[in-house]
Amino acid sequence: MNSKELEIKLDELKVPKRYYSLKKGLLPDRFYLVTVEDSYWEFYYFDERGGKNNYKKFLSEENACNYFYSKMIEMKYAWSAYN
Repeated sequence: MNSKELEIKLDELKVPKRYYSLKKGLLPDRFYLVTVEDSYWEFYYFDERGGKNNYKKFLSEENACNYFYSKMIEMKYAWSAYN
């Protein structure tokens, strides 16, 4: 899966866009999946204090997107308890 396919699957899963970003940026309290200089992918949760939590680095877009999608499935159940 690539990032375009990932975005479609996240929409189908009904994951609120306020919980994640597939672009660079620094809005707190969301999960990020970004490419760095077109050489690798980073996954992390950016907290309100500016920390990058649960950081993972991937060399392929496919592995990064699959990991991100699996994390969003896990988190969807946690979010539904609060919404």
